[in-house]
Amino acid sequence: MFHRLPVAWLQMSHGWTRLFVALLGVLFADLLMFVQLGFLNALYDSATKVQQQLGCQLVVISPQSEAMYRMHPFPRRQLYRLLGHRGVEGVAPLYTGVGAWRNPETGTQRSIFVFGMEPFAPALNVPGIDANFSAMRETDVCLFDGASRPEFGPVESWFHSGRPVVTELNRRHMKVVGIVTVGASFAADGNLVMSDSNFFRTFPNRNPGAIDVGLIRLHPGADIVAVQSDVRRLLGSDYKVMTVDEFIAFEKLYWAQNAPIGFIFTLGTILGFVVGFIITYQILYTDVSNHLSQYATLKAIGYTDGYLRKVVIQESLILSVLGFLPACALSMIVYRVASEAIYLPLQMSWNRAIQVFLLTAIMCICSGLAAMRRLKSADPAEVF
Repeated sequence: MFHRLPVAWLQMSHGWTRLFVALLGVLFADLLMFVQLGFLNALYDSATKVQQQLGCQLVVISPQSEAMYRMHPFPRRQLYRLLGHRGVEGVAPLYTGVGAWRNPETGTQRSIFVFGMEPFAPALNVPGIDANFSAMRETDVCLFDGASRPEFGPVESWFHSGRPVVTELNRRHMKVVGIVTVGASFAADGNLVMSDSNFFRTFPNRNPGAIDVGLIRLHPGADIVAVQSDVRRLLGSDYKVMTVDEFIAFEKLYWAQNAPIGFIFTLGTILGFVVGFIITYQILYTDVSNHLSQYATLKAIGYTDGYLRKVVIQESLILSVLGFLPACALSMIVYRVASEAIYLPLQMSWNRAIQVFLLTAIMCICSGLAAMRRLKSADPAEVF
């Protein structure tokens, strides 16, 4: 069908104003899909950033836990039982909580997510943790996430300039002794990392014998699947034992099924597709109607209905390509601006570009198929 492409292109370019309006419609639909899918992926990427930086191969959580920000504690002794397994090199507990952080500059309070861990065996492999984990052993100190939103104050700039950063967390004196990079998310605007002892001082109502996440480090060369199976038998059905990839999938599933944000962005993508379909259909239907006599002439001189349908489909593909390219370029600019404004990982990826292009092609082809119904009115007898 593509060797007849000039016919479709000549027909589309015959009216430049109509072609320009059609391309704007496709561009708008593509931009809407790019933005919605970008935010949806930013939701998943930011929500699983911590899981991607866990210093372990297996994770133990309570079956009642829903997500990293909705964990249900379980007895710490169950984690240390696993040290007897020959494939386990070490274990580490991870504590999570939400505290009230006081902006050191303005004095305003804001909720911040807090990670507690043993200072001699950091549970997170985030940038900055290795250089600062020894300082975590001091009393009433913490490491501040430099990728937090600016509402928490100029902590990073003060620290790097040598100015002491002293504030309050849960009405307790707290000093920042280092900067790490965890990253904000839809669930947490900022993060702190501290030792387990400081964590329990900050959250005095927490039971020191209960942990939120248990991390299992395996010996090099150990069979992850075999160890996972053994740990599951040892702990029983009262615990979930997952690989890091399964833990990431567990987090994504929560945001996809239980959080309204994921539904909203998915719905926005569908609406973008529908809007693009309607606009493209109207353009192609009008184009077919305006050239109905030409189509009738082609049928009169021997061209089949199949040939005419191919021309309309070619017009649809032309619209999809010409509308997609500027939309992709414009989306990169939108991603950059939005990422700097909301501190979320909005970046263009090849998978997303291919996904949107396929949606665009399907959208335009479906519009062309719907507009083909007008071809039935192309009667050769009308030409004479």
